[in-house]
Formats: sequence, structure tokens, C-alpha cells
Amino acid sequence: MTIRNRLTLRFTGLVASILLLTFVSIYAFCWYYISQDFFRRLDRRASTTGDLLIRYRLDADLMRQLSQPRKDQLPNQKTLVFNERDSVIFATNSRVSLRVTPGLLTSVRKNKRRDFEEETYYVSASRYSTASGTFVVVVSAENTYGDAFLQQLQWALAGLFCLIAGVTAFSGWVFAGEALRPMQRIDRVVNAIFPRNRDERLRVSRENDEISRLSITINRMLDRVAESFRLQRMFVANVSHELKNPLTQISSQLEVSLLNQRDPEAYRQTIRSVLEDVGNLSELTRELLQLSQVSQDDATHLLTDVVRADELIWDVRDEVMAINPRYQVIVALGTLPDESDGLTLRGNRTLLATALKNLTENACKFAPSGLARVGVSIGSDRVIIEVQNEGDPIPAADLPYIFEPFYRSRQTADVRGYGIGLSLVERIVRLHGGQLSVSSAAGETVFSVGLPRG
Repeated sequence: MTIRNRLTLRFTGLVASILLLTFVSIYAFCWYYISQDFFRRLDRRASTTGDLLIRYRLDADLMRQLSQPRKDQLPNQKTLVFNERDSVIFATNSRVSLRVTPGLLTSVRKNKRRDFEEETYYVSASRYSTASGTFVVVVSAENTYGDAFLQQLQWALAGLFCLIAGVTAFSGWVFAGEALRPMQRIDRVVNAIFPRNRDERLRVSRENDEISRLSITINRMLDRVAESFRLQRMFVANVSHELKNPLTQISSQLEVSLLNQRDPEAYRQTIRSVLEDVGNLSELTRELLQLSQVSQDDATHLLTDVVRADELIWDVRDEVMAINPRYQVIVALGTLPDESDGLTLRGNRTLLATALKNLTENACKFAPSGLARVGVSIGSDRVIIEVQNEGDPIPAADLPYIFEPFYRSRQTADVRGYGIGLSLVERIVRLHGGQLSVSSAAGETVFSVGLPRG
């Protein structure tokens, strides 16, 4: 069932329920008022009969003549008078059969009065006490006009209920369609965006309503999806390029070696060259695996280690300096906190070491002197690690893209690498809830890593 139909049914059901409660209340009030009014009229007839017949001892035959049908006579009116022995001493309108039980008479003598309905007749029984004894006067009649009015009122209310419910259902269907029209427009536009036109976006109205906020949210999501597609295409293209070169070299060297008979030394050189290319492929594959693992959404379960930032930095310093004798790393811890917990990080030690090692190794690699400086400072809720080197600054045009996988500027085109290191660092820092920034100017480049304290 569509939302439009659901809204129409719920709106119609709500209005119909309120309307039904109102009409039932109106009918019940009218029924109660008409019934009580007719019972009061019967009671007055019973009082009149009691006064004339019992108190003033009017002749019974004369009373019967007076009770003959006349203009003020109630429809099918019948009057019965019972003495103390429950015997009928007066009766009118023999055509109407009215059943009066001894239990009813006893109840009337005890409670003084009783009103009830029997089939289509309204009956009012009253106690009439005199010095000569206690009598019961019973008067019954049909409320023809009142019942006819209630019948007409019932049909009128039923017809009015159906009419209003129908108008409400139609109005609700129209209004629901008007309210959901922006949603239908959003559905058409979003369906038209993929795969033909990824640059199209939803129109956002000036009104700050739910539809405009939803459109803004969808546009932001579409921007992220488009960016993901762009990164995916670039990732696939770069991976294909990086894999194609060593594979082509391996294939070419092996083909050349098979063309002619060569001495063992030539074969050894070919094997060493192929092994070097295979090592490059292995290194590329390892970096890609690291990048994919850090990109997993459920990688947060890895962040269970308690790591001291100062110990981590000293370990990374030793590892980087062991890679190349030219590399030098100077660590400046600055002012340490009074408590040791101030340098504690919550995360994955291996991933954090990988991130800092990549930053420090890059700093040494691109510094003419091979020197990198690593500094630590303590913020209100973060540990800030800065990796600095001197040398040619990163071009301003390249700064927005240096954290994208496989991106390499012209400045680093002749340096060995795959453009994965900084992307891996950015994802590791983001996984730990931290921030990574870079500034490069005046022959100095500084990478700043802010990680939340544990």
C-alpha cells in the first residue's frame, strides 16, 4: 500500500471516528430526552387517573367514557388500576394486551414508580396511596411520533456520516497527493541521476521544511557517492598502471632470455631483475592489503591497545633510521604532562606505528639532508604529533590531493613509491578518531596528527 493511500485511510478513519462518536452522542441524547419526556406524560396520565378514580371516586363507567379516543389521547393508550389484592378494578382499551406480573406490582409498591418498555409500548407504573389502601396505576402507550423522529434522525445521521466520510476520503487523497508530490519529484530525479547523469542534483526550496532538508541530505549523499565513484575509477586506473609496468618488464626480460642461448651470468642478472620486479609487486600488494583493511567499516574492533605516544615515537625513530643510513630523526618531546596518562592513546599499536613510520620516512626521503624532526605536544583532549622536514615545499595545487590513493605530483615522480603511504596514514588517523593536516611553505613541510587521548 502506498503512503498516499495509508495517509488517506488514516485521516478518513480519524475523522470518521470523531464523527461517529459525535453522531452517536446526538442520537443517544435525543433518544433519552424523547423517552423521558414520554414517560413523564404517561406518569401525568397515571396521576390524573388516580386522582379521579381513587381520590374523588369518579364512576368507572364515566371514566371509561372519558378515556375514549380524543385528540389529546396518546396512541394506543391503555390504563390499568390494581388494588391491594392485585386485582384489576379499572381498565381501558381492551384491544391492547399488556402483561403485568405480580412481581412488577410488588416492585412498584416498594419503589413508588417504575418506567420500562415492553415491545413497542412505553409503560409507566405508579403507586397511589390513600386511606382506603395502596393502588397501582399502570398507563401504557406507543410513542409513534417520537419513534418516527428517531428513525428519521437515524437515517439522516447515517446518510450525513457516509457523505462526510466520502468527502473526507476524497479530500485526504487529494491533500496527501499534494503533500507527497515533492517526494515523487525527488524519486524521479534520483532515478534519472544514475547511471546517466551523476552531476545532477535535487532542487532545494527556500522554505526550511522537511522536504528541503531531505533534499539537502540526499544532495550531500550524492556528492559522496560521486566522489567515491571518482576515487574508485582513479584507484582502478592507478592500480592497473602500477601492476602493468612490472608485469610488462618481467614478461619482456623472460622473453628476451628465451630468444638465444646465454651464459649463466646473463641468466643470473635476468633472474635478479625479475626478483626485484616481483619484490616491487609484493610490496605493492602488501600496501594495497593494508589500505583495504583500514578501509573496512568493522575495523574499529582493532582499536583495543593502550599505547604511549612517547614510546611509540622512539620505536618508530629506530625503525626509520635502520632503513637507510642517510636518514636521521630528531625527537622533541617538549613539556611532558605531570601524569603518565597524558600521553596515553587508545587504538591499534601496529596501525599507529605504520602511520607514523610512513610520515617520518617520507620526511627523511624528501629532505635533502635526510633529517626529520618529530615533536609532541599535549592539548586539552588530544595528543598532537608533528613531523617536520626541510626542503622543497609541496606545491599548493597538490595539497588537496596528496591523501588520495596513488596520487603523485610531478615533484615526486622520480622518487620510488606508489602513492599509497599518505592515503594509508589518513585512513589510520581517521579510524582512530583523529585529524591529519599538512602545511608546506618557505622550504618547510609539517604534517600534524591529532589523536584523542585515551
